[in-house]
Amino acid sequence: MTAVTQDEWKKKLESPSREIIILHNPKLMVHYHPAATSDEWGSTPTEQGRPRTVKRGVENIAAEIPNGEPLQIDHLVFVVHGIGPACDIRFRSIVQCVNDFRSVSLSMLQAHFKRAQEQQHIGRVEFLPVNWHSSLHSTGVDVDLERITLPSINRLRHFINDTILDVFFYNSSTYCQTIVDTVASEMNRLYQLFLQRNPLFKGGVSIAGHSLGSLILFDLLTNQKAAPEEDETAASNRGVEDVKEMLKELELWEYWEVFEKEKMDGQALFLCTEANLKEMGIPLGPRMKILHYISSKRETQHPSFPIPGHLCSHGHSLWLNCQYRDIGLGQVSANYPQLNYKPSIFFAFGSPIGMFLTVRGVKRINPNYSLPTCKGFFNIFHPFDPVAYRIEPMIVPDVEFEPMLLPHHKGRKRMHLELKEGLTRMSVDLKNNLLGSLRVAWQSFTRAPLPALEAASTEGEAEAETSTEKQPDTKAEEPPPAVKEEVSPINVGRLNGGNRIDYVLQEKPIESFNEYLFALQGHLCYWESEDTVLLVLKEIYQTQGITLDQPLPGSQ
Repeated sequence: MTAVTQDEWKKKLESPSREIIILHNPKLMVHYHPAATSDEWGSTPTEQGRPRTVKRGVENIAAEIPNGEPLQIDHLVFVVHGIGPACDIRFRSIVQCVNDFRSVSLSMLQAHFKRAQEQQHIGRVEFLPVNWHSSLHSTGVDVDLERITLPSINRLRHFINDTILDVFFYNSSTYCQTIVDTVASEMNRLYQLFLQRNPLFKGGVSIAGHSLGSLILFDLLTNQKAAPEEDETAASNRGVEDVKEMLKELELWEYWEVFEKEKMDGQALFLCTEANLKEMGIPLGPRMKILHYISSKRETQHPSFPIPGHLCSHGHSLWLNCQYRDIGLGQVSANYPQLNYKPSIFFAFGSPIGMFLTVRGVKRINPNYSLPTCKGFFNIFHPFDPVAYRIEPMIVPDVEFEPMLLPHHKGRKRMHLELKEGLTRMSVDLKNNLLGSLRVAWQSFTRAPLPALEAASTEGEAEAETSTEKQPDTKAEEPPPAVKEEVSPINVGRLNGGNRIDYVLQEKPIESFNEYLFALQGHLCYWESEDTVLLVLKEIYQTQGITLDQPLPGSQ
């Protein structure tokens, strides 16, 4: 204090612990540690330790100091973890993993949204962790488990009690209620706290879940209640879409204007009689088709729902899609809390949602189904993730198609994947060429020999015949029709607003050598995956009308 007030520097200060501090000037201070005392053998160090220098200011520092995170926050994402207290292969907590996810997002923003950053159109996306494991295991259940756990293989049993049993806890009505209450209340609390600390925040909110956390969020979202006016509007729109689908299926689209004029929706059509259709001016032939269609739907309708126009959960008409069962079928009996906001997008990382829905008895998802308060849903998984399952085959079970391949964040496909595809195409071409050659040889071998006298006169005919025989061979060399069909768009329903749902990451070259060896790593790789983070950022900023500086090849 004396040096600052009286401008007296180069003062030597000694602390009670024999530490020496020399204040050279306002920007330089040298700190000397005390000399070590003699040890038990009576020897003393010959020289004092190296002093520590403290400098104020950054003028003479050669290292580049990062600017830190942008102050502007465009979007908020809550991240819910899966089973156990550790979230990656290094046994780190959800807080540490989300910190990595946030750091990767900042680097992806600088690499792929540089133009928008320079124009100050965007700031950053904030990711906040949501922890439910500690609340679950603070209920005293660990003490009860410890009492009945066998003493052998103690570490393995403790690991199972702390991680794997979380799946069974969630399927218990008692502890499921604890988990969903914790997740919902924690997200609501963090949201209110975030608004208090960021009063100027005008962005949206999304949610992301890893492993079991994605299933918890999915069950929460399926049990959210939309506003009454929105529910009525959505139900009305779905009823009109049902009529459109019926007319298209029966090839009677020219009568759509008649149904639109009469304001016919799915429930009203279900109640129609032949006299009603005749009054609408529908001819006899189309009238019979429509009545037969309605009667067939009545016969196949579930017997426990005899009321015409019965609506299953969230207002989806059952009469037109009677083969589908409620998406909430088999859920654990719990009182699912309501969130204080409507999430924009739901991201699932390494998610077992598809498996749990199947085990609960939901074989197919209605293509018209959508989450009540969330319009976007992305199921992202590593190809070797043993916990991840697809969603799209439950919506479109009759068509086999691959998930969307996530493009590499550097704008290219990994080299080993390109090599694999090239070898596959080469083998298909060789197979087609070989089969074509064998077919020509067999035809020439089985053809009856021509007389020598007629050889000269039929030479032109033989050439024409040979040319016609080669035509099917050239067709055989064309790529299979299945390859062409993959290019056409696939209707995967409204769960993600009509867009694709399943997205698969590209495995690393070393991972392709043994998929079993990297299975566990595949389930825990999402926190530091640039491709995953870039998809999250791209979809979030796309809702704000902001796109990547350069579109990645293969992206939707």
